[in-house]
Formats: sequence, C-alpha cells, structure tokens
Amino acid sequence: MINKTIPTADQHQSFSYPWRCMIRAVLAPLGYIMAIVLLAQVLGMRPAAADDIAKAENWFNNISTYQADFTQVSSDGSHAKGKFSLRRPYRSRFDFDDPVPITLITTKVWLHVDDAERREVQSYPVSETPLRVILAEKINLRLPDVKTTTSNKDGVVTITMLQEDGEAAGRISLEFDEKPFQLRRWVVTDANGITTSVFLTNPIKGLDLPAKMFVPTNYPDQQN
Repeated sequence: MINKTIPTADQHQSFSYPWRCMIRAVLAPLGYIMAIVLLAQVLGMRPAAADDIAKAENWFNNISTYQADFTQVSSDGSHAKGKFSLRRPYRSRFDFDDPVPITLITTKVWLHVDDAERREVQSYPVSETPLRVILAEKINLRLPDVKTTTSNKDGVVTITMLQEDGEAAGRISLEFDEKPFQLRRWVVTDANGITTSVFLTNPIKGLDLPAKMFVPTNYPDQQN
C-alpha cells in the first residue's frame, strides 16, 4: 500500500544524500529566504508583461500530454538525466536514468517518491512543491499571493514567481524559447542558495500517455 503520511524531519533525512539532491528540483525546501526579493531587483526584473504571461499560460493550458528528456543540474555539483511526462491536469512523472533508483509521480493531491531500491513510496502534498504551478487544471501565473516578474533577453522569456509566505513559499523561474514559444527550463533555488535547473529537450506533444503511468508502485511488503 502507498504510504500517504507526510514524512517527519527524520524521515526526510533517511534519503541518502545523492537521492535528496536529485529530487530537490521538484521537492524544494520550504521557507525560502527573503533576500530573493532583493536578488530579483538586482537582476533587473521588470513587472510581469501581460503578453508574455498570457503566452505562457496559454502554452500550458493548450497541452493535453507532453513528454521530453530532461537534464537536471544543481549548483552543488549533482546532476541526473531522465524522461519527463505530463498529462494535464495534475499528473506528471519523472523517470530518472540509472543509477538513480527513484521515480517521481504526481496526482491531484500527492507527489509520490517511488524508490525501487528501497521498495517503498513516500508521499508529500503536491501543493507544497513548485510543481503545483504547472499542474493545475487551469494555469494562472498571476495569483494574488505570488509576485510575478518577467524578463525577455536573447529570445528567451523568463517568468519568475515568488511566494513569500505560507506553506508553499518559494521561488521558481520558468524559461521559454520565444520562437517557437515553448518551455525549455525551470529553475528552483532553495534556502541554502543551491540552484537546481531542469532542462527539457526533444519535446513531443499529444502522445498517448495512459493513466496507469501515473500510479506509483504498490510494493507488497510496504507497511501502511
């Protein structure tokens, strides 16, 4: 059975260090530092341009299914590759290439960390992860409690969302190629200043991605 109990701090630490690095991009720590606001000012972010935001929202809202290869690189030196699959709304899946023994799967409520090596699944509220931004039934990047800024340079549109308060506090940047307009990368920065980038390549839309792809493994020996 799938364990849907939110892990304690000790359980979080039970992940071996490399695997915790690999999932940082989608399971970012909460309570990001307020200095991120100053960083956005230093980088010259301008108030969100309505046209760029609308294009990004429309890009997500017009997708039924999407699949791409991903490369994840963190400023702490960790990196990984794999396959990213999206079936909107709510469902996504990250299949990490060997030797990373984990698969990340989201539903409307949960982000499941399926660890094949340990034969266990741990589950976290997806609302407390940056993935919630791209999984909603209707994508809206201009929320009342989120500060949204944008920049447009060298054919790349960057939309940065900062939520300063609450359980879902954090910062995520979405990068889009301008021509054709499509998602190319997202970036998450944690409270320790570690930045994790997920690059997407070889994207394909409209594939038949069955619902069973987005169900974590039911390990018979896992306790409730």
